[in-house]
Amino acid sequence: MVEEKTVKKTTLIEVLLVILIVGIIVILVFPPIANSKKRERIKEEVFPTFNLILQENEKFFKENEYYAFDISQLNITNLNDRKYFKFTLTDSTMVATTTAKFGKASAKIIYNFSAKSWSVNGEKGVIDRDWLP
Repeated sequence: MVEEKTVKKTTLIEVLLVILIVGIIVILVFPPIANSKKRERIKEEVFPTFNLILQENEKFFKENEYYAFDISQLNITNLNDRKYFKFTLTDSTMVATTTAKFGKASAKIIYNFSAKSWSVNGEKGVIDRDWLP
């Protein structure tokens, strides 16, 4: 008597279930990784640049008895070499606007001098308010 071996074949439903499970795992893992990269970009580029702008604006005030209302008035070189943000200055705020290299262009981090407060402007989810001091 010859024994027949039965080979179980994988069904389409089983393959789809595996793909679904892998997809769910990727969805749960990927966003926190992307957010940590954005948070690091803000930490590395925005805060040091804002501190530099604040220092230079204080120097400008000592020399001119008023604060600068445009970033070009300050003695800061290589400000346009920043990779993820473009910086602007008004008489009451400093603004860091994201570039496409950040992941999404046109989101803004705003520091208000008089209120000494941070705010975020732009599409929800690009920059989380909790990432700011």
